[in-house]
Amino acid sequence: MRLNKLLLALCASAAVLTAGLTLPAGPALAASEMEELAAGLTTSGFSPRVEQLLKNGRAAQALELADIGIRANPRNAQLQFLRTVALESLGRTEDAAKGLKSLIAAFPEIPEPYNNLAVIEAGYGNLEEALGLLKQALLINPKFALAEKNMGDVYLALALEKYESAAPKLSGNAELQTRLKTLQRLTGR
Repeated sequence: MRLNKLLLALCASAAVLTAGLTLPAGPALAASEMEELAAGLTTSGFSPRVEQLLKNGRAAQALELADIGIRANPRNAQLQFLRTVALESLGRTEDAAKGLKSLIAAFPEIPEPYNNLAVIEAGYGNLEEALGLLKQALLINPKFALAEKNMGDVYLALALEKYESAAPKLSGNAELQTRLKTLQRLTGR
């Protein structure tokens, strides 16, 4: 009986592997199906599968597979990071932030968690905190283009915040009013 289950799991895994990274469309896979998929993966095979699930908009399955992979390899930083991406995709922002903070504590040399946590902090309106996180990401990797872009977004938000604060006090300042309108237009406010 046990051998039959193992053979079924191997066949199911082989079918998925031969199909490349494409997984069946439709509703969420049952936990047993995710576990079957995981049974056919090597330790290094989890991350690409989780990434593919995320790209296909299947964050719940990505989270489940990441959790299975992390249980098998708790120090896998890439899977831990992808898990936070899945959490964020599911609207579980606080859980994602906690995961990113844990990841930063365990692996302070990886820039991506700083960047993603900065985006979350900026979303909460914590612009100075976001800026500090982005600066740290860029210290680790000065060529991290996404962190540079996000830093530009934070600087724009900070500038808009300051212009909006100054505008009522300097209502006669045409230059300020023009800049404020331009930033509001650029940011969709």
